[in-house]
Amino acid sequence: MAAKSRMEKYRLEIENLMKIGVSIRSAWRLINVNLPKEGKISYNAFYHFIKKNKINL
Repeated sequence: MAAKSRMEKYRLEIENLMKIGVSIRSAWRLINVNLPKEGKISYNAFYHFIKKNKINL
């Protein structure tokens, strides 16, 4: 069984940001600002999470 993405915890927050028209890069920054340095999410991983899960812009 595949491991869950770390971003699953923030899925609802990401979806809400996308619904109000925030860009992917801005949403990524808003999510990352509260994470510890060793837990930061790369933009590439964030982008692919959004595309894979069909979270529309």
